[in-house]
Amino acid sequence: MRERRRRAAAWIGAAAWAALLFGLSSLPAGATPSSPISFPGDDKVVHAALYAVLGGLLRVAIGRTGPAVALAAFYGATDEVHQAFVPGRDADVFDWLADLAGAALGAAFVARVARARTWRASRGGDGTPR
Repeated sequence: MRERRRRAAAWIGAAAWAALLFGLSSLPAGATPSSPISFPGDDKVVHAALYAVLGGLLRVAIGRTGPAVALAAFYGATDEVHQAFVPGRDADVFDWLADLAGAALGAAFVARVARARTWRASRGGDGTPR
């Protein structure tokens, strides 16, 4: 029962996060929040970070890494197509690759944490830091 609640909460979180991403993608060029530190390629880091959250939430919701990354990558692709219709924005395959990389990192991180908890539980630990 606890696992079902956690997955349901992750689905709600993933849907809310996807809605936030859609909202940000709907802003015309120049109206999007900028990175506090500017450097070449900083937008790719932002894409990766935003999609790492989505990938992690989907990993919890689905329970498997591959499908979570695939779903996040599909959403990222549709988001890039959506941006082609927003004034001053365009679809960029490199943004999508950054989305994919971020989703993979987020999902892998959550999978690693889940494995560590399972390992600790199998060793008789309660999973709390000592």
